Amino acid sequence: MRYLLIYPLISILASCASISEQVMDRPQDWEARLQQHQQIEDWTIRARLGVQSETDGGSFDVFWQQVADAYEIRLIAPMGQGAVLINGDSNGVKISLADGRTEYSNDADALFSSMTGLSLPVNGLQDWLRGMPIQGEEIQYISWNELGQLYKFEQKGWQVEMSRYKAVADYELPHAFYLEREDQPELSVRLLVREWLPEQ
Repeated sequence: MRYLLIYPLISILASCASISEQVMDRPQDWEARLQQHQQIEDWTIRARLGVQSETDGGSFDVFWQQVADAYEIRLIAPMGQGAVLINGDSNGVKISLADGRTEYSNDADALFSSMTGLSLPVNGLQDWLRGMPIQGEEIQYISWNELGQLYKFEQKGWQVEMSRYKAVADYELPHAFYLEREDQPELSVRLLVREWLPEQ
């Protein structure tokens, strides 16, 4: 995977954020929204991921399947350049690279970074994909859009912007994510969800 990332970046996702008005006041139904989104425990997502750092970058197709706390994430680079397979649950995570290397850890974020050279908030995305902050983690900043949906916030060092909400089954879920870190200003992560399928 490290060899893959030294190739020139094929493409980072083009901007797809829709314009939203930032609202600082907490929506009256915010707790109800959280409770509703917490009920999404099983899902399948197909997405496009773009990651750019000061020295490396890449774009990937993402296939994410979640069943309760267990997940399988496949990151596939274009034109057969490589793939990453991430299997994890509450007990730990296993990451397998296309060159046959496999590593285990109880910290998915740290393991992904050590094996690929890129930062990706694997653990945080499980909640962020559902349109809510990480449960039980401190929030440094938070705002909503004019419809009362989570818009921008900062958590665990990540500055997150969510946009392009779409109706999925009985939920309104974000389909575009923009992530940055103040301590790594050269790092930019873009995730565009193409298909969001909660299991009924």
